Amino acid sequence: MQIVAARGVSEKFLADETFLDIGACICGEVARDGVAVSSDFSVARPSIMMHSCSKEKIRAVAAVPIRSRQRVLGTLNLFFDSTRILPPAEVRLLESVGLHLGIAIENQRLVAREREMAVSEERNLLAQELHDSIAQSLAFLNIQVQMLQDDLNHSKVTDAMQVLEQIRAGVQESYDDVRELLVHFRTRLEHADLESAIAGALKKFEGQTSIATEFICLGPTLEMQPEHVLQILHILQESLSNIRKHAGANLIKVTLDTRGPCSLTVEDNGHGFDSSVPATDNHVGINIMRERANRFGGHFSIHSAVGCGTRVLLSWSPVPLSTKEHSAA
Repeated sequence: MQIVAARGVSEKFLADETFLDIGACICGEVARDGVAVSSDFSVARPSIMMHSCSKEKIRAVAAVPIRSRQRVLGTLNLFFDSTRILPPAEVRLLESVGLHLGIAIENQRLVAREREMAVSEERNLLAQELHDSIAQSLAFLNIQVQMLQDDLNHSKVTDAMQVLEQIRAGVQESYDDVRELLVHFRTRLEHADLESAIAGALKKFEGQTSIATEFICLGPTLEMQPEHVLQILHILQESLSNIRKHAGANLIKVTLDTRGPCSLTVEDNGHGFDSSVPATDNHVGINIMRERANRFGGHFSIHSAVGCGTRVLLSWSPVPLSTKEHSAA
C-alpha cells in the first residue's frame, strides 16, 4: 500500500508508513480482507508492533475499505490519540464514505482513460495526415535532389534548372502542409458556437490563400459540445486543404444548415475529379474526414466529376446545449 493523502500526522510517520505490505498491520489487513475494522491498541498484537503507530502515540484506529465494483482500491484510516472503538453505526457510515470515494476514484480513472484514448486517436489521425502530405512530399524531394545531382554531374544546366524549380515548388508545398497541420494542432475553441468557428476558419483561409469564400448560415445558432465542434472544424480544414492543393478553384461556398438534421456543405468551382474511384492508401484525407465524422455520429460524403468542381457534405443529428433562434445569410 502507498499513502496518497494524509492530514494530522507527522512527517516521520508518513516516511515510515509511505509503503506497507498488504496485511502488515490493521490497515493492511483491511486492504487484504475488505472488511472494516475499529480497534484500539490496549491488547498488543505482533502485526501492530511492526509499524510506527506507537511512536506517533496513536492509541486506536478505524480502517474501512475504499471499494468500487466489489474491488478494494485502498483504505480510509482514522487514527486516535486515545483508546476508542467506534460503534457499528459510525463504522457503517464510514463504509458508506468508502464506497463514495471508490466511485469517485473509479470515475476519475475512467475519465483519464477516455482522455488517453482521445489523444491516441487524434495522434493516429495526425500521423495519417503526415503520411499523406509531408512524407510523400519529402519522398518526392529526395528523388528530385538525386535528379538534380545527376544533371549537374553531366553539366545539364537547363535540366538542372527545371528540376530546381520543381524542388522549390515542392518545398513550398511542404511548408504549406506543415502550416496547416500546425493550425490543426493549435485549434482551440473559446466557445461551442459552430457558426463563429467556421467563419473564423474561412477568414484565416482567405488570408493565407487569397481564394474567395462565401459562407451561408440557415437556421438557429447551435451551441454544441466543444469536442463535436472541433471535429467538424477539422473536417472543414481538411476540405479547404484539399481544395488548395488539388482543385485549382478560386471560389469556395460553405453552407451551414441547422434546420432540423444539420449539415455542412463545402463546394468549390475547381476542375474536380472522378469521385467514383475509391480513395487509395496514398490519399487518406477522405478517409480521415470520414473517421472524424464517425467519432461524433456524423455522416460524410463527397461528390465530384471532372470539370464540375467538388461537393463535400457532412450531416449529423446534434444534441445541442442550447439554441438561439435566428437566421443569417
